[in-house]
Amino acid sequence: MSRLALVVDDDPDIRLLCEHLLLQRGYCVDTAEGLEELARSPHRLQVDLILLDFSLGEFTGLDILEYLFDLKIDASILVISGCSAGVADRIVRYGNQRGLCMLGFLHKSKLIEDLEQWLMPATSRPNTPTAEDLARGLAEEELFLVYQPKFDLKLNRVVGAEALLRWQEPSRGLMSPDIIIPLAERHEMMVELTWQVLTLACRQLQRWRRLGWNLSLSVNVPAAWIRSAGLFEAFDSLISRYDISSHDLILEVTESTTLGCLGYAKHILTGLRQRGCRLSLDDFGIGYSSMMQLHRLTFDELKVDRSFISRIEQDKRAEAIALSILDLGHRLEMVVVAEGIETPEQHALLKAAGYDLGQGFWLARPLTEESFVHWCHHLVSPLTPVPQRY
Repeated sequence: MSRLALVVDDDPDIRLLCEHLLLQRGYCVDTAEGLEELARSPHRLQVDLILLDFSLGEFTGLDILEYLFDLKIDASILVISGCSAGVADRIVRYGNQRGLCMLGFLHKSKLIEDLEQWLMPATSRPNTPTAEDLARGLAEEELFLVYQPKFDLKLNRVVGAEALLRWQEPSRGLMSPDIIIPLAERHEMMVELTWQVLTLACRQLQRWRRLGWNLSLSVNVPAAWIRSAGLFEAFDSLISRYDISSHDLILEVTESTTLGCLGYAKHILTGLRQRGCRLSLDDFGIGYSSMMQLHRLTFDELKVDRSFISRIEQDKRAEAIALSILDLGHRLEMVVVAEGIETPEQHALLKAAGYDLGQGFWLARPLTEESFVHWCHHLVSPLTPVPQRY
């Protein structure tokens, strides 16, 4: 299967050269002049590799990096430019701070002789998994969960975790949700996948209870699962099988989860809440119907999207939005969670502002089950205050 590449450069000669070099190495290649062209056709960014110039006339490479961040693009990105090494280093570091997959920097004058070394890691990776691979992975329980701790910012202690999906595929290695979820969506496997994730989450809650830990566990549930037949009966059976309190399970939904039919979503989510589950509105602030959801649906938790949190210490508008959402959530008697806390400055600002909970790499990275238990034992108990920096 050919890999897909996109060259973004306003110099037609560079586009032609890159296209020629990539075609020689087995890529299917698309080219674009800049951000304006990509904004009109964002589907073109669904590729494996992006060669990105920094100087693009009215818009810069940083504008495009912001766009890739907003779209959660997971392509490998190689910056190609005639700028200095110092400028290039800042660009690459900026992309890495945004969580993008930055390969590095290649000066345009060395495209022909040095491009190969950057393509080797990409071309050596195995092909994308198929629906049959995922079906086998589900049947053989190759998928597992890792856990990102959630902290009470006022009491400085761990109160729960968010469950994040991983897949240890035998021939391809470890795979993230960025690969798993689109594959499951394309082949209508999201319902089966979600039930397996919920089963793994309930098992984990049961094990934590046996350790005496009263922690919550958050699981993202998609629209397909909300619409699935026999949901209440299957959910009741799952909870009773593991003898856990459904109150410890937090079901996270995004704006897109309820867009199909808000009335039906309300029926299902209300039924789950009546069974004791807590509901969380995830990625709040990035969609168009979030306010309508807050008006029509009842949530226990509001998670502020990381795109606001990541900018609060240097962007007054982002800070104002984050503080306004906090006030809104508290007025609606909801617990407000800050996602993506990456720096001590962000943590200090959010804590001082009155945010209830927080999670992010600066606090703690996602941990395997064994690592999570070891990490919590190191804290004496997840229910006691953390003595030093998290």
